[in-house]
Amino acid sequence: MEPENQAGLVDFLERVRATYPEKNIWMYSGHTWEQLTKGAWHLDDTDRILTTLDVLVDGPFVQDDYDISLRFRGSSNQRIIDVPASLAAGEVVPWKDKPIFSTHTM
Repeated sequence: MEPENQAGLVDFLERVRATYPEKNIWMYSGHTWEQLTKGAWHLDDTDRILTTLDVLVDGPFVQDDYDISLRFRGSSNQRIIDVPASLAAGEVVPWKDKPIFSTHTM
């Protein structure tokens, strides 16, 4: 989601979404949802990119918050965001994992 990459990324993501509508598209960003939707990283193509995503893992990796037990993220400050629900609600809606994975036991 770096500003210089957004224009080149948006067409690709829209093609992937149109070609494979049944696939989930995840994006990892070192920027927060707030930075991407209202802050310095919100550009002309940002909204188009967000509408192609199912899940966004936001925030930078922080070594002091590293936790090997976390699924799909490296540090506890990072959020896993349900993008369509968040866009509809106008606020961050956390992505919900399958209940079996919430306890780290099988």
